[in-house]
Amino acid sequence: MTSKIATTTFAVAALMVMGTVGASASTTAPTVNAANTIAPGATGDVGATIMNVWGTDETGTLTLTLTAPSNSTFTDTDVWGSDINQGVQSNGSSRVFTNCTLSNGNKTKVCSGKITIPAAGNSKESGVKFTTSVAVDPTAPGNTTFTDGSFDMTNSAELSSGTSSISGGKTNMQYKTPPVAAVPAVDPMVGLGAGVVIAGAGAAVALNRRRRAVAGI
Repeated sequence: MTSKIATTTFAVAALMVMGTVGASASTTAPTVNAANTIAPGATGDVGATIMNVWGTDETGTLTLTLTAPSNSTFTDTDVWGSDINQGVQSNGSSRVFTNCTLSNGNKTKVCSGKITIPAAGNSKESGVKFTTSVAVDPTAPGNTTFTDGSFDMTNSAELSSGTSSISGGKTNMQYKTPPVAAVPAVDPMVGLGAGVVIAGAGAAVALNRRRRAVAGI
């Protein structure tokens, strides 16, 4: 038999996605994006995602502070966003923050502005996947995952209605480098055999020259 507590919990969760419970609506805390593979000396994206479980768009003005993972630096002053509508991520992305401030040797990026996280629906969450570009140091070790970047979003001020906001929160940002290609080892016996062949060929040439000299050729 289903308990009253379980039934109530399910009902509240359903109301959240449908947007009926709007008085305390806010987005979820950010979660780290999967680590992209970026080769040393190349560029790629790092970032985090914020989801909305409520049936209304969540809008707020906020400040975003990013720290690049080890062995990487930010390449520009932008942060991009790709909408996730009811569980389906859009194919494209657009700039959601521009003219961010870089500091600390391009290891820190600070942005501010107003954004909107789309509403959930059909029992599926919506959200925005945030990404920003980093350049990986050419000397970065291979086959390594760097997880010490940070994505820190301040709490936004709620709208005047008090029913929509974007929650703040902090998570890490990460990337990984590909495995280092193995250098094939040379079999010492193969090298020795090649040396013997070369030496033998040299001796044959010398002997032939001697025979030609004796014969007066």
